[in-house]
Amino acid sequence: MNDNVIVLTKLNEHILFMYKEKGKTVEYQIFSPDETDTVGNIYVCEIKDIVKSIDASFINYGDGKTGFLKTTKYKRGTLIPLMFKRAGTKDKSPLFTDELSLAGLYTVVTNKDRNFSISKKLAADEKKALREQYSSFFRDLEYGITLRTNSVTAGLKEVVGEADELAGVLDDIITNGNKRTVGTLLYKTDNEWAKYCYRTDILSLDKIITDVPELHKTLKSDVIEKLHMINPGIKCELYEDTLLPLDKLYSINSGIEEALNRKVWLRSGGYLYIETTEALTSIDVNSGKNPSEKDKEEAVFECNLEATDEICRQIRLRGLGGIIIIDYINMKKQDHIRKVVNRLKQGILRDPVKTEYHDMTALSLVELTRMKIREPLSIQYEHAREHKCDPA
Repeated sequence: MNDNVIVLTKLNEHILFMYKEKGKTVEYQIFSPDETDTVGNIYVCEIKDIVKSIDASFINYGDGKTGFLKTTKYKRGTLIPLMFKRAGTKDKSPLFTDELSLAGLYTVVTNKDRNFSISKKLAADEKKALREQYSSFFRDLEYGITLRTNSVTAGLKEVVGEADELAGVLDDIITNGNKRTVGTLLYKTDNEWAKYCYRTDILSLDKIITDVPELHKTLKSDVIEKLHMINPGIKCELYEDTLLPLDKLYSINSGIEEALNRKVWLRSGGYLYIETTEALTSIDVNSGKNPSEKDKEEAVFECNLEATDEICRQIRLRGLGGIIIIDYINMKKQDHIRKVVNRLKQGILRDPVKTEYHDMTALSLVELTRMKIREPLSIQYEHAREHKCDPA
């Protein structure tokens, strides 16, 4: 089972998404069926209260539901289309933004600016080729347009056509959004689990497998059609073996519990120790053994290099966000330091969630920041286990 596979199943009536890349699980996401608000949805909202001390406003987005907007530039009572940016928590209201963006398979169209940009995840030669191909088409822009990684595989007609269609939808939202009643859903994005299918490495994806008939139906009617535009070879399978359930076949429960362990063993005998607090996540790299002084520097370098690959995987696997501090084993050679830092930068570049490298100190401490999109896996799993839902 070394294929690239997406697994969709149920966990206490929640939808569980698992992504395996080259035989290794790199991501889990758990979606509650009672989540009615999806990141990317756009609603007609009313500015209710303005709090200048924190430069923010509270908004009503229908049925008395309260959201949070990080600006005070609108007057109380103003109706405006806002995008649902991040789900709320026990202590915080859902976060909204007036920077609207509509994402397709190949492009993202936004009212944030009027720039033409290309995904940073693409190689320099790919970005150069795309800029030469599309600059003339996106010279005079009404909205900002970003070419996604999938645009490399698409033709001119598909990319420009999608961008024009999304720009038309966005224009209608902005022009007519404030003429509708509060709470009106102006734009509904894809199901959350479907969006995670789209942001995998589609070109290398082999199959999507599920044991849930209704999910399989949605996959066949909508999701797989879009994916086949990029990779026609992706299979869509309904798993029906009652003797070996899908969660057992892919060791889902044990895999999640292993992903939540503080200690992560490395093949070299070293290990990571991962600790998450309210303020940040610390990842401590340990060699796990005491090599001779002669071999110590090389052993430390190899351990740090192996740890870097696993750290990038664990960050995505656990859904970590915010400040992440990595405590590497101290290295003396500048060449070793440079290679470890470069490996880390390459690893976080492959992460679908925006992750930034900041610095390595003289004590081999590295600071990363990763955008918070959803609750970490630990919270998702706890919610799924403790909050069982009645089947529809």
